[in-house]
Amino acid sequence: MTASPVPPLAPDAVHVWWAGGGPAAPRRRRAHADAVLRSVLAGYVATPPAALRFAREPRGRPFLVDGDGRPQGPQFNLSDTRGGTVVAVSGALRVGVDLERSDRRPPHRALAPRWYAPDEAEALAALPEEPARQAFLALWTAKEASCKATGTGIYGRLAHWRFAAATGDPALLGAPPEAGEAAAWSFRRLVPAPGYTAVVACRGRIGQLAAFTLPLPWTGR
Repeated sequence: MTASPVPPLAPDAVHVWWAGGGPAAPRRRRAHADAVLRSVLAGYVATPPAALRFAREPRGRPFLVDGDGRPQGPQFNLSDTRGGTVVAVSGALRVGVDLERSDRRPPHRALAPRWYAPDEAEALAALPEEPARQAFLALWTAKEASCKATGTGIYGRLAHWRFAAATGDPALLGAPPEAGEAAAWSFRRLVPAPGYTAVVACRGRIGQLAAFTLPLPWTGR
């Protein structure tokens, strides 16, 4: 798998790559997602996918390194679920992305009080069943993308990111200390393919967002 040539990546730009399909078995999806990630990043650093090297931050967030182990290349983040993978690549913005299937039906009435802030759980409880399910997924993708951008992981952090219970671009109501200035953050909700929803979270203003598939570009939201 190799990526098509990519356009220049400005410091405030974000490129979102979609790869549909892949194996159904969870154990095989990890290798598939790694191949997608390498294919995408190879186009930005002019290096064969198999030759790319990675290191990890203390909480596990990966980054590219050169032959001497020094950080190199663009910022990036990946999310994978059954049937699809997204990779977000940024010139300089700290970026996180989360992807979910739109048809997921988690026990949201029970999970919201456990994982979300009290005001978010109350807002969901006031909604009818289907709007509440959709809003739960919208909040989850916004929160997880944000946690991935800071590099903390989700455990113990989801409730510290507070968003309005809506299904469009996430509206941030409150952020944890590791986020820094809340006003500096920007968020975009995407529909990379029918049946999926994704959120891109960035520390900094997103100047341009372009979306692609492997190998052809796609547009729209």
